[in-house]
Amino acid sequence: MEVNPRLQVEHTITESISTTDIVKTQILLAQGASLETCGLSSIQRDPGAPPPSHSVQLRITAENVESDWSLSIGKITGFQFPSGNGVRVDTHLVHGHASVVSADFDSLVAKVVVTASTWEDTVKKAQRALDDTHIGGIKTNLSMLRAIVAHPDFLAGACDTQWLENNQAELLSEAKNVSPRSSTLVSENAASLATPAMAAANTLFRKGDAWSLTLTPPQASPDTANTPYHHLSITRIHQNNFPTNLTASILFTTPSQPPITTPYILTLASTNASASATTSSHRRADSSDPSHVGIPFPGKLVELLVDEGDVVTEGDVVCVVQQMKMELEVRSAKAGRVVWVMDIEDGEEVAEGTLAAVVESEKSAKL
Repeated sequence: MEVNPRLQVEHTITESISTTDIVKTQILLAQGASLETCGLSSIQRDPGAPPPSHSVQLRITAENVESDWSLSIGKITGFQFPSGNGVRVDTHLVHGHASVVSADFDSLVAKVVVTASTWEDTVKKAQRALDDTHIGGIKTNLSMLRAIVAHPDFLAGACDTQWLENNQAELLSEAKNVSPRSSTLVSENAASLATPAMAAANTLFRKGDAWSLTLTPPQASPDTANTPYHHLSITRIHQNNFPTNLTASILFTTPSQPPITTPYILTLASTNASASATTSSHRRADSSDPSHVGIPFPGKLVELLVDEGDVVTEGDVVCVVQQMKMELEVRSAKAGRVVWVMDIEDGEEVAEGTLAAVVESEKSAKL
């Protein structure tokens, strides 16, 4: 028999069907209180009879169920949780306060606990509660939860420990067809959560970033070898709440002879893009390009193990990324020479699909 004195994640179920505040009771007992003081001695129940109510806990996590349940990092731009009789929500999210899901901690965002007198009523209440739950800015398992509670097996109580694994393909297909109702409240919350502290969590532009630019009419088909390039370089960031707004000092160089470099103040303001848009300052890997080594999951960079000019073999570790407590290795799928590596400091967060390195065959690298 396992004796575990700590609270389990399912303690909310016990509290709901026993009407006992376990956290309060545990603290009082640790301080020397008696069972009578805690209100436990007056509870008379037959241990052989089931409780007179049913309860289910719906654990909402920041996970992309379509990408092998990988962690979804980013800023939460808005949320709405259900309420009503028999509905309990445990969450750390607070309206008006910025919340960012990082790779440091567990992916749990909230627990929605529903309780009713019968299992059928509990399932129906769970379906309604999930319909009333919305979280913006990150991917969650909400669609999968909706598909699970709508499945006939769940209502019939015909689910065992292998049920999710055996029915995952069907549930994933059904989850794609589940369209959550639009939520005005989530949109309103997005504006209140777009604080400077949150914007600073994802610095999308930095001093020294530079680009070569070409402006070509869509009807034209220019020879790229002869196309003149403009050049834009950031010299200072004044305000960075991208994609909502961005203000920076830049140097703009024209392709004239001699080149003319002019300082400007660049100001961007969003007109129709959502402030919850997820963008990245780093290059994205192209899955169709065999030379690209992409990071298939979000996390925090632990170490970049290659540099430009290094020669790698198939299976060599390119970088190590931490996701919660696990350190995962990203390996090269081919042998060759590293011609480009990402410019990311150890400890920075990387998004799913970030390009870690470009590895070309020795012959291609020399050309």
